Amino acid sequence: MKKITLQTTIENVLNAYPEAIKFFESKGMYCSTCKGKKHETILYSATYYGHDPEKFLEELKEFIKKQKSPLKKVK
Repeated sequence: MKKITLQTTIENVLNAYPEAIKFFESKGMYCSTCKGKKHETILYSATYYGHDPEKFLEELKEFIKKQKSPLKKVK
């Protein structure tokens, strides 16, 4: 797994782990269609949507670990 931190942008997460779209959508976040994904970090987005950023990051990492689909780049 590539290193993901609170400062990682949503776009970088989605490019590295396209399956993370499902995680974000499960949290009520439709990041794949948002223009802000290019510059918004996990810290900003989690806070904006009312999530604890540290817990959100850990849940995201756990979700990614559990995925079995091949990784493909999202454009």
